[in-house]
Amino acid sequence: MKKAHHVASNIVPLLARILLCLAFLPAGWHHAMDCTEFQGGEAERLRALGVTPAVTRAQTEALVTYGSHGATVDSGGGLLPARSLHELTLTFDAKGMPKPVIAAWTVAVIELVGGGLIAVGLLSRIWGAGIAFWAIALFGFSGWHSMAWGDVWATSVPLRASMLGLVTIATLALFIAFTGPGAYSFDALIFKKGGGGGGGGGGAAKPAK
Repeated sequence: MKKAHHVASNIVPLLARILLCLAFLPAGWHHAMDCTEFQGGEAERLRALGVTPAVTRAQTEALVTYGSHGATVDSGGGLLPARSLHELTLTFDAKGMPKPVIAAWTVAVIELVGGGLIAVGLLSRIWGAGIAFWAIALFGFSGWHSMAWGDVWATSVPLRASMLGLVTIATLALFIAFTGPGAYSFDALIFKKGGGGGGGGGGAAKPAK
């Protein structure tokens, strides 16, 4: 019975870490590795914030256009091919956040590096806290926090699912941050402590003699 409890209490953190990885790693890859064409007011605002083109003219054929479709690339004019994380830069800037470029890079690192490392259970508490903070921030940016209880029942199914998805992600990330990644993790191998479902380790602690 103890063995079954030990296995179950460490499988739950493992599944939580896998779900958090699937939620954030692809987004982080898109933000950090892909490029987007910004144009019009978005491109001008990014230039004002010091963002420079991330690709050359020859590399822009496969870019996703931010704002409209089918435009001709002109990295020296109205269009700005830049890393996709600057979609976040524009969002942060619109909210009046200071240093929106640095904030966007920080989020991209949390999503990409944190999403990958939390899957294998390395420094899981730190990345869990970071992912939880970002999920809560997304919830705040969306304005769902100001909705009344009756509005939750009145919203469309996709909107409600998206809202509950962020709440679930934040809950799972906080679970990892407070309780640890479980025994099936690199943290357990490195730090050799935690026990069943806790911070990271193997067996239960031995009583003091």
